[in-house]
Amino acid sequence: MTVAAIGVGAQAQAPGRGDDAARGRGPEPPPPPQAGHPSGKLIVTGDVAQFIDPSDPNNCILTNRFKKGQRLGFRMTAADGGSGEPENTAVITAHLTVGGKTIDVPMRFRGAAGKDAAPPRGYLRSPYNLWTGFWVIPEDAPTGVLSYTVTATDKFGRTAEFIPYSYANSQLTIVP
Repeated sequence: MTVAAIGVGAQAQAPGRGDDAARGRGPEPPPPPQAGHPSGKLIVTGDVAQFIDPSDPNNCILTNRFKKGQRLGFRMTAADGGSGEPENTAVITAHLTVGGKTIDVPMRFRGAAGKDAAPPRGYLRSPYNLWTGFWVIPEDAPTGVLSYTVTATDKFGRTAEFIPYSYANSQLTIVP
């Protein structure tokens, strides 16, 4: 099986490696911390969706079933638990387990322009609270259920983990 992680702007990364040189343009550096942070626990949550051509009406549709060759997209938010505001200093990574190997998918903070910025194409408002990353499912990936978690660490040393619900039918699944 070929193991490759693709994300944050079409970058390739070997499993379990944090080599910035292998990550294409890589994530944008986080902005300076907001006033009043940290004031609670770090919280991370999100979902998975199809990441395809932005002009395709099926782009960003929530799903947990993916075929080989498709882009499995991660959309996450990190928040300061005390203020409820996005924690813009968070570094977020999804960790997929595929065929017994771990694949790390780093995520890019999309909100650097700020809450009041003009929304990018396809967005209804500025994605000031959004981190994204994706993995292209290789042709030789095994079909079936795969597991993932997402971890976040912020400038203040706080950490958080997102673990999806355990209901069997809602798990990420590679289908023929």
